[in-house]
Amino acid sequence: MLTKALLICCLVALAQGYSFTSKEVKCHVCKAVVTELEEAISKEDANKKVDVSGFRLDAQGNSISKRVLLIKSEMFLTELMEKICDKMDDYLKATYKSNGKFTLLKMIINGKMNPESSLVDFVQDGDLNKSLGHFCNEILEDHEEAFLKAFQAEEVGSDLDIRICSEHAKYCDEAPVQDEYDFDGKEEL
Repeated sequence: MLTKALLICCLVALAQGYSFTSKEVKCHVCKAVVTELEEAISKEDANKKVDVSGFRLDAQGNSISKRVLLIKSEMFLTELMEKICDKMDDYLKATYKSNGKFTLLKMIINGKMNPESSLVDFVQDGDLNKSLGHFCNEILEDHEEAFLKAFQAEEVGSDLDIRICSEHAKYCDEAPVQDEYDFDGKEEL
């Protein structure tokens, strides 16, 4: 009887053998949020402008408004962030078969099964990955200003995930890629 109980405990331990921290999960969720926001923004007309009003009036009593790009407007970005966490239902927790490293895998890419799905073992999760949506909401609540500032910047850049998820939120440990040093024709030592 003891060996049977020990066997059951070992099987349960093996089934739950994937160990990763909530910080790791938040790192991957944060990166997924940045990717999903970038993808949603890329589908919009980059030249479309909207009027934004600060509910201020000029000396004649007329409202003061200005035109800004839709994709840079706070209202557009805020509405997008309110909906983006629903996209977390498209992701599953997984570990790479080759090295056991944790990842979040988007199941469908461009209408087809993600080709990386054969390279990973999916992590069975008691909450059916609902925690990904919760982490997403928490990340956006805690760092909404950083997301807005990054996406409203004149030059967005290609390392938004690192700037938001590593440098600002401190969920990830990656550093931005350093530009190569220009020696201005000087010889190296």
